[in-house]
Amino acid sequence: MTKREKKEFIWGVVFVFPWMIGLALFYFYPILTSLYYSFTRYTIISAPKWVGLLNYKWLLTDNIFWTSVENTLYFMVIGVPLTQITALVIAYMFYYVRKSKTLGFLKVFYLFPVLVPGVILAIVWNLMLNSQYGVFNFFLHLLGINGPNWLESTYWTKPAIVLVGLWYIGMSMIIYIAALNDVPKELYEVADLDGAKWWTKLSQITIPMISPAVLFNIITGMISIIQLFDLPYILTSGGPNYSSYTWAMQIYDNAFTYMNMGYASASAWLLFLITFALTVLIFILSKNKIYYGGEE
Repeated sequence: MTKREKKEFIWGVVFVFPWMIGLALFYFYPILTSLYYSFTRYTIISAPKWVGLLNYKWLLTDNIFWTSVENTLYFMVIGVPLTQITALVIAYMFYYVRKSKTLGFLKVFYLFPVLVPGVILAIVWNLMLNSQYGVFNFFLHLLGINGPNWLESTYWTKPAIVLVGLWYIGMSMIIYIAALNDVPKELYEVADLDGAKWWTKLSQITIPMISPAVLFNIITGMISIIQLFDLPYILTSGGPNYSSYTWAMQIYDNAFTYMNMGYASASAWLLFLITFALTVLIFILSKNKIYYGGEE
């Protein structure tokens, strides 16, 4: 390094140093501390006591924990494909009406729920899904249909939360629109000359060309739903009978309700490992199926 490069490097470190301190104090230290606590019995009011793998063994025999895992898996398996397909369909519609004057307003309309805090949105949906005076059951009643108890029934709580989750498609939709606009128009022109149908163009041109955006949205959507907390917490508090109780809620209750920080830390680290494993699995399964521009 030249003298000037060393000077620039030193000044760069000086300006970045406050951020590095914050990163270490508020991210790295809590992460490493929670890893240690996961092997201890720690109730905040008493010193941590080393118990080894006992917390992890308790998790494997905890029926409430497995119920939260099952519910989270339901939200992920049903919610991720449904939200991504919906976002892609709406983005595809926007792509074909991109010259419309109302396009900007409609984009804001679909993106607006993302900007609203999840707690406020959950409160609004709590009123809309109310079985007595909610707007959903009101319209169903006009059609002669007896509306279900969306938030009071063990059968309908999970579908109701998935329905609310559809309001968060705005960010995925914007990413899909950007990806669709990057697809070379020449490919569609050649396909039209060859007499290709819309389904052929969609499956052979559009989907492969926007596959990086699809991969990104699937992974981020999966991670977001695995950490789902605010919607079920506000809408149903995990009930009735733990039917909407998520993994994140199980961690929260054990940490801040029962003050069992060691057990909650073990559950959190298991959640991290599962999330990491699923992310790696998705990358492995998508290998050679994702097209990146510029590849030979």
